[in-house]
Amino acid sequence: MNAILKRLSMLALTLGVVALFYAGAVRPWMMSWGTAAEERAGAMPGDEIVPDSTLVTTRAVGIGASADRVWPWLAQLGQDRGGFYSYELLEDLAGCEMPRAAEILPAAQEWRPGDQLWMYPPGKLDGVGGAPLLASIPGRALAFGTWNPTTPHTRPPDGSWAFVLEPVSTDSSRLLVRSRGAAPAGLGARLFHFAVFEPIHFVMERRMMDGIRRHAEVRPPHTRTADAAQIVVWAALFVLFLWGIVATLRRERWHGALGATTAAALGFMLTTLGQPPVIVGLLLVAAVAGLLLWRGRGADNEHAAGGNLLTPVAAA
Repeated sequence: MNAILKRLSMLALTLGVVALFYAGAVRPWMMSWGTAAEERAGAMPGDEIVPDSTLVTTRAVGIGASADRVWPWLAQLGQDRGGFYSYELLEDLAGCEMPRAAEILPAAQEWRPGDQLWMYPPGKLDGVGGAPLLASIPGRALAFGTWNPTTPHTRPPDGSWAFVLEPVSTDSSRLLVRSRGAAPAGLGARLFHFAVFEPIHFVMERRMMDGIRRHAEVRPPHTRTADAAQIVVWAALFVLFLWGIVATLRRERWHGALGATTAAALGFMLTTLGQPPVIVGLLLVAAVAGLLLWRGRGADNEHAAGGNLLTPVAAA
């Protein structure tokens, strides 16, 4: 029993340190990804939609194209327009039926107050999968009203999502995206928002911003194959993380399994939020799997010599 408690304590301590690293270092970086201090502090169109926000994220990306060249790609965002240039496979798994525009769509360029930015087909979810346009500057900014998941859409929006283009030179610009709103009420809802919703939203939003940049710079867009490869890496690291937890609790030589669990957690964080080349993720998967398999072989050898793999009473 003491051995089990020791393992549980070490596992909880390790995962706690990973969680603190995420909260103290990764989350602040994620909330202000790509921005300068003046961009984070400056006012943006759409701030007036929810003036008293407790949660504000501002993200930015530099684009090697003029604002005039970027705007048509930004203007056709939407499920009923050109899509979101993000992980289409994940969007479709969620039932979004997302298009993938590879060219500028003249019919999808115009926005009027009240038009909906559809993130889900208008005919699904009782028509609540959209965000109304509440502020705009033609050729420069679009700002939409959003709702907390627990807020009825019969009430005014309690959040905002704004896209702003800042010209830098004749052949460069910056795309800024800002979200404003309030933290959900209740401990469970807040934990879900901070630990699940925020990183998922960042993953999709970062990919969208990079997709807009690639189109404006006339670079090859991300392919479905590349998207699928990244998603496979994420899934593999998550499975290895779960395997590492089980191995930590069951193996006699469990310290390596605990290290593999930590590596899988950090690798999952790196590959989803950092979005490095797929080869980096594949190398991480191979390294973590190799560590778990190597330690497992050692444990199997001990078991063959008389150790008990299922009852970790000999843990050090």
